[in-house]
Amino acid sequence: MQWLRTVTTYEVENVRKTLVDAFTSDFNGLKVIVAEGECQLERQRRIKPWLANLLKQGKRVERVKYGVDEDVCNGDHACIRLSGCPTLTLKDNPDPLKVDPVATVIDGCVGCGLCGANAHAATLCPSFYRAEVVQNPRWHERLLAGLRRSVVRVLQPA
Repeated sequence: MQWLRTVTTYEVENVRKTLVDAFTSDFNGLKVIVAEGECQLERQRRIKPWLANLLKQGKRVERVKYGVDEDVCNGDHACIRLSGCPTLTLKDNPDPLKVDPVATVIDGCVGCGLCGANAHAATLCPSFYRAEVVQNPRWHERLLAGLRRSVVRVLQPA
């Protein structure tokens, strides 16, 4: 094999660059791209009992949660068509002046990040966000969170 590339499926920008390279390369012959990546549902089945045990022991657990900012979502749903993720779905628009439903990420999300990575790589939508959820935070993390909440309350308009 003279033209062989290996990519990680969850690195969307790298996969895109590799595909562009394959299509634009001067090499005339067979081109092979090996895509590696663990099924996220299988990963969840594997780590869920481990995380539950850590939580039961009172240990700090951090996980990633993805979502869509409803105020920024433009309602074209290209993210859903491109991603194919079953947890990326539609809900009624909270803005009464807009009729199109907005994208939303439901609770079944396993945190792989493909929905947001696809949207950003294809320059579709800036509405995706990534949040780190900490369970059983350390004392200084709780203190910092309380300080941040008090600053936000002070800065909010009445």
